[in-house]
Amino acid sequence: MTEGSRQASGRRIAIVRFTSLGDVVHTLPVAAAIRQHEPSAGVLWLVEEHEQILLHGNPAVDEVIVVPLRRWRDGLSQPGKWSAIRRELGAVRQRLRAQKIDVALDVQGWGHKTSLFVRLTNAPMRIGFDRQYARDAFSPLFTTVHVTPPASAKHVVDLNLALLGPAGIRSPGPARFPLPPFADAEGRIAAWFRDRAIRTPRVVALLPSTRGPQKLWPAAAFNELARRLVADQDTTLLVLGGPGEEDRLERVRAGLPADRAIAWAGGPVPELTAILRRTDLVIGNDTGPLHLAVAHDVPSLGLFGPTRGERNGPYGPTGAFVQSRTGKMADITVDEVEAAAAHLAAVASSRARSATR
Repeated sequence: MTEGSRQASGRRIAIVRFTSLGDVVHTLPVAAAIRQHEPSAGVLWLVEEHEQILLHGNPAVDEVIVVPLRRWRDGLSQPGKWSAIRRELGAVRQRLRAQKIDVALDVQGWGHKTSLFVRLTNAPMRIGFDRQYARDAFSPLFTTVHVTPPASAKHVVDLNLALLGPAGIRSPGPARFPLPPFADAEGRIAAWFRDRAIRTPRVVALLPSTRGPQKLWPAAAFNELARRLVADQDTTLLVLGGPGEEDRLERVRAGLPADRAIAWAGGPVPELTAILRRTDLVIGNDTGPLHLAVAHDVPSLGLFGPTRGERNGPYGPTGAFVQSRTGKMADITVDEVEAAAAHLAAVASSRARSATR
């Protein structure tokens, strides 16, 4: 839905989740549940500049309010930008006041990031996690209702959905992940596939990059996994990343046939999403694109070391993860990943057959 195209007649509900790409994906079920259970509500979303791409044109979101906190923070070291930052902050504050927001959901729960803006919504009901589940000890000071999620809520998606209870949505139902259609990107990527004559029955994507070196599975391990995957002549491998990651992508595909191991570092989220939708299996580190893939029901296998796959891994029946027993990514073996990928592919194939009966 184009932003502002739907005239909301009910409550104004603001979701406050600035970053990151994967975390915004994990919050989409909150917006979807509001849209399903309270169609007359106006859904607003406060988000950072980079992540807003997932919300404009999203059928579950009526209005996007960009809070460029990263840019403001970088500008603080340059006195010449202070006046512009003050003007932009004032404009955000004025816009929030004009919205007459009824409920604000502090999904992110960071005292030094989101809490001020949760307060600036002036919503009479401001919902966040209690001290046990909040990201820091200060964020509950800015909310009026504090939620303790049920013990059954292990994944962050289920934790986020628990915030809807005080707003009157106590049984949100199965999580759904609405995304914009990205029609222009779909056309460009369809042409990209044709130009490279990608016609094998199976397309597998590898996501070997992520933020933070502690969350990286070694490039040599990805390369060995890639060798095993392309040993199947019916498989084309796509090694995906963003600008500046070309060297790592090339190390992952080193020594592999160029026509069946293709690197892409195009970067834009719409194009990356269009590629992931066309794959049969995605294997990657703990990174936003992994969650974009599983949001489109693509079988997705996450590799986790210092972070917990149970909480942050690919969500739902098409998602799975391999957890390092030591917390170190290098201690995940290629054999483990290969076996988990084969199992996930078999489960996905069985689900697909059952769905067509």
